[in-house]
Amino acid sequence: MTNRRHCFSFRRQHPELFPFYCESCVPQRRFALPPHKAQHDKDKHGISIPIISNSYPQGATYSALTLHSNPMSVSATSNPLSALSARELNTFVQNELEPDTEYNKSCNAVVDRLCQFMQNNFPDQLRPSEVRKSGSLGKGTAVKGKSDADLVVFLARFHTVSELRQSLPSILDRMKLYLGRYGGCDVTGKSSYVVKVSVPCYGHSHDVDILPSVNILNTMSKEEIYAEMVSASSSYTREYYSAALAPLQIQFVSRCPAKVKNLIRLMKYWRKTDFEESTGTLRLPSSYPLELIVIGDWERAGSPNNFDLRKGFYHVLTAVANYSKLKLAWTQNYTSHHCRDPYYVMDPANPFNNVMNVCNCWEKVAEKARSFLRTADLFTGVSDFGGWL
Repeated sequence: MTNRRHCFSFRRQHPELFPFYCESCVPQRRFALPPHKAQHDKDKHGISIPIISNSYPQGATYSALTLHSNPMSVSATSNPLSALSARELNTFVQNELEPDTEYNKSCNAVVDRLCQFMQNNFPDQLRPSEVRKSGSLGKGTAVKGKSDADLVVFLARFHTVSELRQSLPSILDRMKLYLGRYGGCDVTGKSSYVVKVSVPCYGHSHDVDILPSVNILNTMSKEEIYAEMVSASSSYTREYYSAALAPLQIQFVSRCPAKVKNLIRLMKYWRKTDFEESTGTLRLPSSYPLELIVIGDWERAGSPNNFDLRKGFYHVLTAVANYSKLKLAWTQNYTSHHCRDPYYVMDPANPFNNVMNVCNCWEKVAEKARSFLRTADLFTGVSDFGGWL
């Protein structure tokens, strides 16, 4: 087992030699040739993905492709979405992206067991008063076969963010120990605010971020919380409030109609198939900015419940292509934000958080969106003036 792990560690360090990777396995597993990746998919995950030989290097599958040099260099016409018709697009989303009832049930059961483990087995200082599901599972925007979950662990023994901040390093170390030793998790990393684990789930895996926090929404008004954040000494200090505000993010996204969530899934899939995962200094937009851009553009179109998915996709991609004109903010939780950036998509839960800042290559992303809009057969006959219906 040690030699096998060492082998995959070596492969992750040399992606130029092993350009094909599994999107489900954490830590990532990479392969030199498409048949090796295909055999892995069949043996470990019980799936077979058809080869699209005209679009990719011989034998490559669209879910496994990475490029040796520039992760932005996949052409728009190579994306499997580009040749779909409007009718085929709806069928594709239903069959390939939208989780069915059984999938949701199995995924939630796995994550629920992890929640129960923490509630019943974490000791003293780590014991949660509540665990809230965030991420794509919590918000209802999970893509079939791959979904992330953020578990916000509200600690019973802490009542203020300043209290938590002082103890957080030791809390994270202890959580990492208990999750790995007793919780049956593969601990994949740790940062200043989170423990990252992977849990198996019926042929794929879930990346789960465990975020210790304080349930200040139960003890303070939103106005009091934001005033406290204003008085914080730095933006770094304000980061400690992010997990505590996650329930407001869940409320904001989960309220959207099912079709908007499918458009979010479609944008996530476009991002996944048109780009290699963020590596090195390159940071692609995460799911949350894409969710908010979809919601913002949908609201700008009048919040139609029943819209043409192809047209909605076109208009959201157009918004991404014109990212420098984005100025999105919402007033459900606060009336003014604290962003002075020339373009922004403000977190509806946090008036200090411009979510566009998680990406440092928006111009490259915009170039890909423009190219896809220009060359994809999918958008034949769609225009900027046609609306979403």
